[in-house]
Amino acid sequence: MEDRIAVGVLGATGTVGQKLVQLLDGHPWFRLAEVGASGLSAGHTLGELVSEDALPNQAADLRLSSLDSKWESPIIFSALPSGVAYDIEINLAEIGHLVVSNASAHRMHSDVPLLIPEINSNHLKMVDDQPWGGGLVTNPNCAVAGLALALAPLNQAFGIERVITTSFQAISGAGKPGPSAGIILDNILPFINGEEEKLAQEPQKILGHFNEGILDTANFFVSASCTRVPVSDGHLLSVSVSLAGSPSLKLVTEALQDFEVPEVVRGLPTSPDSALQVIKDEDRPQPRFDRDIGNGMTVTVGRVRPCEVLDVKFFVLSHNLLRGAAGAALLNAELCRAKGVSTGLI
Repeated sequence: MEDRIAVGVLGATGTVGQKLVQLLDGHPWFRLAEVGASGLSAGHTLGELVSEDALPNQAADLRLSSLDSKWESPIIFSALPSGVAYDIEINLAEIGHLVVSNASAHRMHSDVPLLIPEINSNHLKMVDDQPWGGGLVTNPNCAVAGLALALAPLNQAFGIERVITTSFQAISGAGKPGPSAGIILDNILPFINGEEEKLAQEPQKILGHFNEGILDTANFFVSASCTRVPVSDGHLLSVSVSLAGSPSLKLVTEALQDFEVPEVVRGLPTSPDSALQVIKDEDRPQPRFDRDIGNGMTVTVGRVRPCEVLDVKFFVLSHNLLRGAAGAALLNAELCRAKGVSTGLI
Protein backbone atom coordinates (compact mmCIF):
# COMPACT_ATOMS: atom_id res chain seq x y z
CA MET A 1 0.00 0.00 0.00
CA GLU A 2 2.98 2.31 0.57
CA ASP A 3 3.75 2.15 -3.15
CA ARG A 4 0.41 3.59 -4.17
CA ILE A 5 0.47 6.58 -6.52
CA ALA A 6 -0.58 9.89 -4.97
CA VAL A 7 -3.60 11.45 -6.68
CA GLY A 8 -5.55 14.67 -6.36
CA VAL A 9 -9.22 15.45 -6.99
CA LEU A 10 -10.31 18.80 -8.40
CA GLY A 11 -13.92 19.66 -7.66
CA ALA A 12 -13.92 17.40 -4.60
CA THR A 13 -16.98 19.08 -3.06
CA GLY A 14 -19.24 18.37 -6.06
CA THR A 15 -21.35 15.30 -6.71
CA VAL A 16 -18.80 13.52 -8.92
CA GLY A 17 -15.85 14.70 -6.83
CA GLN A 18 -17.36 13.28 -3.66
CA LYS A 19 -17.98 9.96 -5.37
CA LEU A 20 -14.35 9.86 -6.53
CA VAL A 21 -13.18 10.51 -2.98
CA GLN A 22 -15.29 7.58 -1.78
CA LEU A 23 -14.03 5.25 -4.51
CA LEU A 24 -10.39 6.09 -3.76
CA ASP A 25 -10.73 5.00 -0.13
CA GLY A 26 -8.55 1.90 0.24
CA HIS A 27 -7.78 1.73 -3.49
CA PRO A 28 -4.91 -0.73 -4.10
CA TRP A 29 -3.11 1.46 -6.65
CA PHE A 30 -3.93 5.07 -5.75
CA ARG A 31 -3.76 7.17 -2.59
CA LEU A 32 -5.83 10.34 -2.23
CA ALA A 33 -3.31 13.02 -1.25
CA GLU A 34 -4.83 16.33 -2.41
CA VAL A 35 -8.26 17.87 -2.92
CA GLY A 36 -9.23 21.15 -4.50
CA ALA A 37 -12.24 23.33 -5.10
CA SER A 38 -13.04 26.75 -6.44
CA GLY A 39 -14.27 29.94 -4.82
CA LEU A 40 -14.56 30.26 -1.08
CA SER A 41 -14.07 26.54 -0.44
CA ALA A 42 -10.27 26.73 -0.50
CA GLY A 43 -8.73 26.63 2.96
CA HIS A 44 -11.50 24.58 4.53
CA THR A 45 -11.19 20.89 5.25
CA LEU A 46 -13.27 18.64 3.04
CA GLY A 47 -15.19 17.50 6.11
CA GLU A 48 -16.26 21.05 6.87
CA LEU A 49 -18.05 21.38 3.54
CA VAL A 50 -19.19 17.82 2.87
CA SER A 51 -21.11 15.59 5.26
CA GLU A 52 -18.54 13.47 7.05
CA ASP A 53 -20.95 10.54 6.81
CA ALA A 54 -20.26 10.57 3.05
CA LEU A 55 -16.48 10.70 3.42
CA PRO A 56 -13.74 8.28 4.46
CA ASN A 57 -12.19 9.42 7.76
CA GLN A 58 -8.82 10.47 6.33
CA ALA A 59 -10.40 12.35 3.43
CA ALA A 60 -12.47 14.50 5.76
CA ASP A 61 -9.28 15.99 7.21
CA LEU A 62 -7.77 16.96 3.85
CA ARG A 63 -7.60 20.72 3.33
CA LEU A 64 -8.98 22.07 0.07
CA SER A 65 -6.52 23.90 -2.16
CA SER A 66 -7.44 26.54 -4.70
CA LEU A 67 -7.54 25.37 -8.30
CA ASP A 68 -4.46 27.38 -9.28
CA SER A 69 -2.33 25.95 -6.47
CA LYS A 70 0.81 23.95 -7.07
CA TRP A 71 -0.19 20.29 -7.19
CA GLU A 72 2.25 17.55 -6.23
CA SER A 73 0.36 14.38 -7.21
CA PRO A 74 1.34 12.80 -10.55
CA ILE A 75 -2.32 12.00 -11.33
CA ILE A 76 -5.06 14.61 -11.03
CA PHE A 77 -8.73 13.72 -11.37
CA SER A 78 -10.84 16.58 -12.69
CA ALA A 79 -14.48 16.69 -11.62
CA LEU A 80 -14.76 20.37 -12.52
CA PRO A 81 -17.47 22.08 -14.56
CA SER A 82 -16.35 22.22 -18.18
CA GLY A 83 -16.03 25.99 -18.35
CA VAL A 84 -13.70 26.00 -15.36
CA ALA A 85 -11.85 22.87 -16.45
CA TYR A 86 -10.72 24.03 -19.88
CA ASP A 87 -7.60 26.05 -18.98
CA ILE A 88 -6.85 24.36 -15.67
CA GLU A 89 -6.59 20.88 -17.20
CA ILE A 90 -4.26 22.08 -19.96
CA ASN A 91 -2.07 23.93 -17.47
CA LEU A 92 -1.71 20.81 -15.31
CA ALA A 93 -0.91 18.61 -18.33
CA GLU A 94 1.70 21.11 -19.52
CA ILE A 95 3.67 20.93 -16.27
CA GLY A 96 3.71 17.13 -16.22
CA HIS A 97 0.58 15.82 -14.54
CA LEU A 98 -1.62 13.10 -15.98
CA VAL A 99 -5.08 14.67 -15.92
CA VAL A 100 -7.98 12.22 -15.90
CA SER A 101 -11.04 14.31 -16.63
CA ASN A 102 -14.76 13.82 -16.30
CA ALA A 103 -15.39 17.25 -17.87
CA SER A 104 -16.49 17.68 -21.48
CA ALA A 105 -14.07 20.55 -22.20
CA HIS A 106 -11.52 18.50 -24.18
CA ARG A 107 -13.41 15.30 -25.07
CA MET A 108 -13.70 16.02 -28.77
CA HIS A 109 -10.17 17.37 -29.31
CA SER A 110 -8.34 15.35 -31.94
CA ASP A 111 -5.35 14.54 -29.72
CA VAL A 112 -7.30 13.68 -26.54
CA PRO A 113 -8.60 10.12 -26.05
CA LEU A 114 -12.26 9.70 -25.12
CA LEU A 115 -11.93 6.43 -23.27
CA ILE A 116 -14.13 3.53 -22.31
CA PRO A 117 -11.43 0.92 -21.61
CA GLU A 118 -13.63 -2.05 -22.54
CA ILE A 119 -14.15 -0.55 -26.02
CA ASN A 120 -11.15 1.52 -27.07
CA SER A 121 -8.21 0.98 -24.76
CA ASN A 122 -5.94 1.35 -27.80
CA HIS A 123 -6.97 5.02 -28.08
CA LEU A 124 -4.72 5.64 -25.08
CA LYS A 125 -1.77 5.83 -27.47
CA MET A 126 -3.04 9.30 -28.46
CA VAL A 127 -1.40 10.57 -25.27
CA ASP A 128 2.00 9.91 -26.87
CA ASP A 129 1.31 12.61 -29.45
CA GLN A 130 0.05 15.25 -27.03
CA PRO A 131 2.23 18.38 -26.87
CA TRP A 132 2.50 18.49 -23.08
CA GLY A 133 4.92 17.17 -20.50
CA GLY A 134 2.08 15.20 -18.93
CA GLY A 135 -1.12 13.95 -20.47
CA LEU A 136 -4.88 14.33 -20.64
CA VAL A 137 -7.52 11.61 -20.98
CA THR A 138 -11.29 11.94 -20.73
CA ASN A 139 -14.33 9.78 -20.11
CA PRO A 140 -17.59 10.29 -22.00
CA ASN A 141 -20.85 11.94 -21.07
CA CYS A 142 -22.74 10.02 -18.38
CA ALA A 143 -25.49 8.88 -20.79
CA VAL A 144 -23.06 8.10 -23.62
CA ALA A 145 -21.18 5.71 -21.32
CA GLY A 146 -24.06 3.24 -21.35
CA LEU A 147 -25.08 3.90 -24.93
CA ALA A 148 -21.59 3.34 -26.32
CA LEU A 149 -21.10 0.07 -24.44
CA ALA A 150 -24.35 -1.25 -25.90
CA LEU A 151 -23.48 -0.08 -29.41
CA ALA A 152 -19.90 -1.39 -29.42
CA PRO A 153 -20.63 -5.11 -29.95
CA LEU A 154 -23.26 -4.29 -32.59
CA ASN A 155 -20.90 -2.04 -34.50
CA GLN A 156 -18.15 -4.65 -34.31
CA ALA A 157 -20.37 -7.52 -35.44
CA PHE A 158 -22.51 -5.81 -38.07
CA GLY A 159 -21.79 -2.10 -38.48
CA ILE A 160 -24.13 0.62 -37.25
CA GLU A 161 -25.91 2.82 -39.80
CA ARG A 162 -28.30 4.95 -37.71
CA VAL A 163 -29.28 5.38 -34.05
CA ILE A 164 -32.33 7.02 -32.49
CA THR A 165 -32.35 7.33 -28.72
CA THR A 166 -34.35 8.97 -25.95
CA SER A 167 -32.78 9.24 -22.50
CA PHE A 168 -34.48 9.25 -19.10
CA GLN A 169 -31.76 10.75 -16.94
CA ALA A 170 -31.51 10.76 -13.15
CA ILE A 171 -31.55 13.85 -10.96
CA SER A 172 -27.99 13.28 -9.72
CA GLY A 173 -26.76 13.75 -13.28
CA ALA A 174 -27.61 17.43 -12.99
CA GLY A 175 -25.01 17.93 -10.24
CA LYS A 176 -25.54 20.49 -7.51
CA PRO A 177 -28.01 21.97 -6.82
CA GLY A 178 -29.93 20.17 -9.58
CA PRO A 179 -33.62 20.66 -10.34
CA SER A 180 -35.77 21.62 -7.38
CA ALA A 181 -38.25 19.14 -5.96
CA GLY A 182 -41.06 21.44 -7.00
CA ILE A 183 -39.99 21.21 -10.64
CA ILE A 184 -39.06 17.53 -10.92
CA LEU A 185 -41.71 15.93 -8.68
CA ASP A 186 -44.53 14.40 -10.75
CA ASN A 187 -42.82 15.72 -13.86
CA ILE A 188 -40.39 15.08 -16.71
CA LEU A 189 -38.13 17.83 -18.05
CA PRO A 190 -37.81 17.42 -21.85
CA PHE A 191 -34.59 19.44 -22.19
CA ILE A 192 -31.06 19.14 -20.77
CA ASN A 193 -28.77 21.86 -22.01
CA GLY A 194 -25.99 20.54 -24.27
CA GLU A 195 -26.80 16.89 -23.64
CA GLU A 196 -28.26 15.91 -27.00
CA GLU A 197 -25.20 17.23 -28.82
CA LYS A 198 -22.96 14.99 -26.71
CA LEU A 199 -25.02 11.89 -27.47
CA ALA A 200 -24.95 12.80 -31.15
CA GLN A 201 -21.14 13.18 -31.33
CA GLU A 202 -19.27 11.23 -28.66
CA PRO A 203 -20.19 7.61 -29.59
CA GLN A 204 -18.60 7.93 -33.04
CA LYS A 205 -15.26 9.01 -31.56
CA ILE A 206 -15.32 6.21 -28.99
CA LEU A 207 -16.06 3.62 -31.70
CA GLY A 208 -13.52 5.07 -34.14
CA HIS A 209 -10.48 3.25 -35.54
CA PHE A 210 -6.96 4.38 -36.38
CA ASN A 211 -6.05 4.73 -40.04
CA GLU A 212 -2.36 5.45 -40.61
CA GLY A 213 -2.13 6.99 -37.15
CA ILE A 214 -5.23 9.17 -37.55
CA LEU A 215 -8.45 8.36 -35.69
CA ASP A 216 -11.34 7.88 -38.11
CA THR A 217 -14.60 8.31 -36.27
CA ALA A 218 -17.36 5.77 -36.83
CA ASN A 219 -19.64 6.70 -39.72
CA PHE A 220 -23.19 6.78 -38.38
CA PHE A 221 -25.66 9.39 -37.17
CA VAL A 222 -27.30 9.56 -33.73
CA SER A 223 -30.62 11.36 -33.22
CA ALA A 224 -30.99 12.02 -29.48
CA SER A 225 -33.70 13.40 -27.23
CA CYS A 226 -32.77 13.88 -23.57
CA THR A 227 -35.06 14.19 -20.57
CA ARG A 228 -34.65 14.56 -16.81
CA VAL A 229 -36.85 12.26 -14.71
CA PRO A 230 -37.57 11.95 -10.96
CA VAL A 231 -35.08 9.11 -10.36
CA SER A 232 -32.18 9.49 -7.93
CA ASP A 233 -29.45 7.59 -9.85
CA GLY A 234 -29.30 5.68 -13.12
CA HIS A 235 -29.73 6.81 -16.72
CA LEU A 236 -32.15 4.73 -18.81
CA LEU A 237 -32.12 5.03 -22.60
CA SER A 238 -34.53 3.77 -25.21
CA VAL A 239 -32.46 2.93 -28.29
CA SER A 240 -33.38 2.00 -31.89
CA VAL A 241 -30.60 0.97 -34.26
CA SER A 242 -30.25 0.33 -37.98
CA LEU A 243 -27.58 -2.29 -38.70
CA ALA A 244 -25.83 -3.23 -41.92
CA GLY A 245 -27.34 -6.36 -43.40
CA SER A 246 -30.39 -6.23 -41.10
CA PRO A 247 -29.26 -9.19 -38.93
CA SER A 248 -31.78 -11.36 -37.12
CA LEU A 249 -32.83 -10.63 -33.55
CA LYS A 250 -31.07 -13.83 -32.48
CA LEU A 251 -27.75 -12.65 -33.92
CA VAL A 252 -28.13 -9.21 -32.36
CA THR A 253 -28.87 -10.69 -28.94
CA GLU A 254 -25.91 -13.06 -29.21
CA ALA A 255 -23.59 -10.19 -30.12
CA LEU A 256 -24.66 -8.32 -26.99
CA GLN A 257 -24.39 -11.39 -24.76
CA ASP A 258 -20.99 -12.44 -26.11
CA PHE A 259 -19.28 -9.06 -25.71
CA GLU A 260 -15.79 -9.54 -24.28
CA VAL A 261 -13.44 -6.95 -22.89
CA PRO A 262 -9.67 -6.82 -23.53
CA GLU A 263 -7.53 -8.84 -21.15
CA VAL A 264 -5.73 -5.71 -19.90
CA VAL A 265 -9.06 -4.37 -18.62
CA ARG A 266 -10.23 -7.50 -16.81
CA GLY A 267 -7.65 -7.19 -14.07
CA LEU A 268 -8.26 -3.52 -13.26
CA PRO A 269 -9.53 -2.96 -9.70
CA THR A 270 -12.68 -1.09 -10.79
CA SER A 271 -13.50 -3.40 -13.70
CA PRO A 272 -16.73 -5.39 -13.13
CA ASP A 273 -17.03 -9.11 -13.83
CA SER A 274 -19.31 -8.20 -16.74
CA ALA A 275 -19.23 -4.82 -18.46
CA LEU A 276 -22.43 -5.53 -20.42
CA GLN A 277 -25.26 -7.75 -19.23
CA VAL A 278 -28.43 -8.69 -21.11
CA ILE A 279 -31.48 -9.06 -18.84
CA LYS A 280 -34.25 -11.26 -20.23
CA ASP A 281 -37.10 -10.12 -17.95
CA GLU A 282 -39.59 -8.20 -20.08
CA ASP A 283 -39.84 -5.29 -17.60
CA ARG A 284 -36.09 -4.70 -17.09
CA PRO A 285 -33.72 -2.97 -16.74
CA GLN A 286 -35.05 -0.66 -14.04
CA PRO A 287 -32.90 1.96 -12.25
CA ARG A 288 -33.91 0.96 -8.73
CA PHE A 289 -33.11 -2.72 -9.24
CA ASP A 290 -30.29 -2.80 -11.79
CA ARG A 291 -28.13 0.34 -11.51
CA ASP A 292 -25.82 -1.16 -8.85
CA ILE A 293 -24.97 -4.38 -10.70
CA GLY A 294 -21.20 -4.81 -10.82
CA ASN A 295 -20.79 -2.12 -8.15
CA GLY A 296 -22.48 0.28 -10.54
CA MET A 297 -20.02 -0.41 -13.37
CA THR A 298 -22.09 -2.96 -15.32
CA VAL A 299 -24.30 -1.65 -18.13
CA THR A 300 -27.55 -3.59 -18.49
CA VAL A 301 -29.55 -4.10 -21.67
CA GLY A 302 -33.11 -5.37 -21.85
CA ARG A 303 -36.23 -5.68 -23.99
CA VAL A 304 -34.22 -6.47 -27.12
CA ARG A 305 -36.85 -6.69 -29.85
CA PRO A 306 -37.52 -5.86 -33.50
CA CYS A 307 -37.97 -2.20 -34.44
CA GLU A 308 -40.77 -1.26 -36.79
CA VAL A 309 -38.78 1.63 -38.27
CA LEU A 310 -35.11 0.60 -37.98
CA ASP A 311 -33.84 -2.94 -37.26
CA VAL A 312 -33.74 -3.51 -33.51
CA LYS A 313 -34.63 -1.62 -30.34
CA PHE A 314 -33.81 -2.07 -26.68
CA PHE A 315 -33.34 -0.31 -23.34
CA VAL A 316 -29.94 0.48 -21.81
CA LEU A 317 -29.28 1.37 -18.16
CA SER A 318 -26.08 2.67 -16.56
CA HIS A 319 -25.28 4.20 -13.18
CA ASN A 320 -24.54 7.80 -14.09
CA LEU A 321 -22.25 8.55 -11.11
CA LEU A 322 -20.25 5.34 -11.40
CA ARG A 323 -20.09 3.95 -14.94
CA GLY A 324 -20.93 7.41 -16.27
CA ALA A 325 -18.62 9.61 -14.18
CA ALA A 326 -16.47 8.87 -11.11
CA GLY A 327 -16.08 5.14 -11.74
CA ALA A 328 -15.35 5.79 -15.41
CA ALA A 329 -12.56 8.23 -14.54
CA LEU A 330 -11.09 5.85 -12.00
CA LEU A 331 -11.13 2.97 -14.50
CA ASN A 332 -9.38 5.21 -17.04
CA ALA A 333 -6.68 6.05 -14.51
CA GLU A 334 -6.24 2.35 -13.77
CA LEU A 335 -5.83 1.64 -17.48
CA CYS A 336 -3.20 4.38 -17.68
CA ARG A 337 -1.30 2.86 -14.80
CA ALA A 338 -1.59 -0.67 -16.25
CA LYS A 339 -0.18 0.52 -19.59
CA GLY A 340 2.54 2.64 -18.02
CA VAL A 341 1.10 6.04 -18.94
CA SER A 342 1.04 7.16 -15.30
CA THR A 343 4.78 6.65 -14.84
CA GLY A 344 7.59 8.98 -15.81
CA LEU A 345 5.58 12.13 -15.19
CA ILE A 346 6.38 14.70 -12.52
